Amino acid sequence: MRDRKLARWAITLGGAMLVIGCAQTTVSTSSPKHPAAAADGDGPAFADVLNASDAPGGAEAVVLKSAVTEVTVYSDRARVTRQAKTEVTTESRVYAFRNLPGWVDDGSVRVSASAGRIVDVRVERSFLAKATDKSWQKAEAEYQDLINKLAALNDEISVLDAQKIQIEAIKAFSLEKITKDTTIGDISVESYGAVLDFISDSLRKTAKARREVQIEREEITPEHEASARRLEEMKSLGQLEETTVLVTLQASRATPSAIDLTYMMPGATWEPMHELRVSTSDSKEVEVISFAAVTQTSGEDWGKAELSFSTQSTVQSVRIPELEQLTLGDTHTATRLLTSKLSSFSRAQKAFEGQSQLWNKVHQKSSGRIERLNFEQVYQSNMEYLQVVQSKTVQIFETLKNRGTTAHFKAKTAHSVRGDGHPTRMRIGRSTLKSRQKIVAVPEQSLNAARTLEMVNSTDLPFLPGKVALYQDGTFLGMTDINFIAQGESFSLFVSVADHLKLSRKLDRKHSSLVHKKRSRMRVAFIVTVENLSDEKTAVTLADRIPVSENRNIKVSNIKITPAGKADSHGILRWDLTLKPKETRQFRISYQVEYPRELVLDARRKRAAQPAMPNPSQASPVSREKYKIQDQLMDLEEML
Repeated sequence: MRDRKLARWAITLGGAMLVIGCAQTTVSTSSPKHPAAAADGDGPAFADVLNASDAPGGAEAVVLKSAVTEVTVYSDRARVTRQAKTEVTTESRVYAFRNLPGWVDDGSVRVSASAGRIVDVRVERSFLAKATDKSWQKAEAEYQDLINKLAALNDEISVLDAQKIQIEAIKAFSLEKITKDTTIGDISVESYGAVLDFISDSLRKTAKARREVQIEREEITPEHEASARRLEEMKSLGQLEETTVLVTLQASRATPSAIDLTYMMPGATWEPMHELRVSTSDSKEVEVISFAAVTQTSGEDWGKAELSFSTQSTVQSVRIPELEQLTLGDTHTATRLLTSKLSSFSRAQKAFEGQSQLWNKVHQKSSGRIERLNFEQVYQSNMEYLQVVQSKTVQIFETLKNRGTTAHFKAKTAHSVRGDGHPTRMRIGRSTLKSRQKIVAVPEQSLNAARTLEMVNSTDLPFLPGKVALYQDGTFLGMTDINFIAQGESFSLFVSVADHLKLSRKLDRKHSSLVHKKRSRMRVAFIVTVENLSDEKTAVTLADRIPVSENRNIKVSNIKITPAGKADSHGILRWDLTLKPKETRQFRISYQVEYPRELVLDARRKRAAQPAMPNPSQASPVSREKYKIQDQLMDLEEML
């Protein structure tokens, strides 16, 4: 009987061993062989991608090594001249300017050669990468190989997990059988120990194998992610164009020749800015330094190029200027002329907007600069700056064109302008001007007297609109701004607050009144006070005003000014004062205004309907007149 129980136990254990043997697979503890995948910043390098693309023009083209020599920056584009030196022969030969951005304006391309005859000029474009390129195929193969290896490792982990479940099932079955055998007293210690050893050893080997596979998968995962990024960049390059200009030259004899290529491209702008430096030891002269803050995103640094800056509009026809028929109502001819000029640049602008960021990433990565910077963040910041400056300068330079004025400046010192949009400030002018310090007080606008400098632009160039940084004895005082100042034109600049002067302008309610009848009658009186708080005499120009009516329904009368003064045609009063130390001067201004009552009522209703009143300086002439008449009368009524 006991022998039959042992036989049954052996049969059961043998069946379990057979199940385990059928389920178990061989576990490799070594990593599968695979090509070493490069880190994120390596292979295939972008330089390799450029070389891998098919070159336009064929293999017979001589590739030129060129450098940027001259650049003229406008408000919304740049005219770039690059030069290459080569040997021209008696046979026609094609020379190629390669690796130019895809947003070169085709219609602006110009080529000149110091020797040889230009037979032909062609502009071609090609994508930086194609699916048939070896580098593209290599990247796809590496990515697919890593995908397959990860899939194999995931399958191995699934098999090991299933194997563990089977071993756990055998363990449960053995415990159940031992419990039954113990109950009936039919158990073999040796057989039970063998089962436990088998289960423990199997679980241990399965766990070890799973850890090894997991480690191997963790090692491959970063390589897979890097390979995916490289393949994605490669696919992006399939949408990125580069421009190639092919020039065919022929000479009567073999001779060296310098070939100049000039073209327009968007993605560049500049803005004028100035510094005004004053010395207290020499208050009769000031130094004015003008700068051009330039930014460009061509992906190529402008290193040793000669830079110029222009306010001129580039939307002009390249033909002999002549007057054409002045047609009123029919604009088809003018439209065709403008369209033919703008179409090529519109294509360039669209290409710039779609390709600039990736193009810069390619070139910054090849230069190593991208390794040190967060490219996307820096590029977006630079691009936002470029767009803000471009929008501003286009408007400013348009106002100069409307007044029939343009200006052209050359950089006085050589600076490298980075191709990633990082702004660079370059000096375009420095001059010393005669100046006269003056203190101006306008208490109706501000209770701070302003210290100003009066100057004349005695230079050969105008001062362009822009910000002005103020310095006194090397100390930064703040920022102000100037409008366009032509040669020979007088202008004034705010320097600082004359805080030793105390100003006040108060309504004299005792002598002011408001009566509403069929017509409103307002009597207004103001007391203006100027006090010198210092221990030295001070010269100051005090300004105020009285209303001037340009509406026959509004009458201004009973004007009284004490001390006596006379307003100009604009109603402006000015007193040139010299105040003694601690001296106080007082002025009285009064006048009477009669006007239709509904004038103010209408203004009040409009203000209630539109709380945000327009800035009168930016309004049209009609709206400015309404603001001066209606709103100022309403403000005076509210004061009373």
